[in-house]
This record gives sequence, C-alpha cells and structure tokens, in this order.
Amino acid sequence: MKTMRVMLAVLLGSTFVIAATPENTNKSMVNWAKAEMNYKACLKSNNNGVKVSSAIHIRKYSLTGAVEELKSLLAIDNAENVKIAGALALVSIGGDEGRTSVLNALKTEENEVVAEFYKTILSNQIIAQH
Repeated sequence: MKTMRVMLAVLLGSTFVIAATPENTNKSMVNWAKAEMNYKACLKSNNNGVKVSSAIHIRKYSLTGAVEELKSLLAIDNAENVKIAGALALVSIGGDEGRTSVLNALKTEENEVVAEFYKTILSNQIIAQH
C-alpha cells in the first residue's frame, strides 16, 4: 500500500509538470524578473493548487531566485502535493543548496509518502533534470 501511494505521488508530480507546460512560449518577450517575483508571491498563497503550479513553473523556467521560498514550503506546509512540487523544484534548480534542503526536510518529515518521494528524487539524478 505504501509503495502504491509513493508511485501515485510520483505519477501525480509528473502529470503536474506535463499539464502545466505551455506549448508556444516566446521566451524573448517574457520579463523573467517579474515572472519570478510573481511565482515567489504565489508560493505564499493559501491555495495549494496555486503553490504547486508556481513550484512547477519555477522549476520549468529555472528561476533560481526562488530557492528560499521553495525551502520554506518544505518547512511550513502540510500538503503532500505542495511539498512534493517544492522538493522537485529545489532538487532541479537549487543545486547543492536545494539538495541539502530536501535532505534536511527528509530528516523531520512525518508523512511517509512525502519522505519516500524525497528519498526517490535525492537518489535519482535523472528526475532532477527538466
């Protein structure tokens, strides 16, 4: 049962990434500083879906200025999907600091599904890449 929940969490995380990918984004017309600021603000929302979507986009667009905000999701949020999206973004864009943050969060994580997800992304280098 526990393995099934972990697999479901990984599958959901992957689905979020695929579903949130815009098709024709002209990167030259995007104000990335403003986008990063907005995504960081959304990580503080009361809506878990908004937080998950923001973490996904931060990862997709490699907005490394959001590492601190992502780290706080692991520390203060209780929602599985928010922690999973935040951890995946951290491991992907946060370098050693991001991996260390997820490793530290793993030490205190009480939710078995989230803890198993942390272990999976920390042990698999391919997952960390976009």
